[in-house]
Amino acid sequence: MNEEILEKLGNLMELQRELNVMMTAISHKVLLPEQEEVWLTKAAVMDELCITSRTFYRRRVTENWETKVSGGQVYYLKASLRR
Repeated sequence: MNEEILEKLGNLMELQRELNVMMTAISHKVLLPEQEEVWLTKAAVMDELCITSRTFYRRRVTENWETKVSGGQVYYLKASLRR
């Protein structure tokens, strides 16, 4: 009985080591493919983050979102919104 329990614990510890390796790889973005840049308008940012206009303007300044201007329209990099 004790040998069986020890064997199962050994198997669980090995699985835990494998999971730790996977989580480390994911956290370092080794396994994640490059994502295409997605640029959003003000309205799309507000929808994405579920925020009001007032919150949008406050967070735009305090969180230093990456922006670009095209044709007089300001666009915000989606990846920079949740940093």
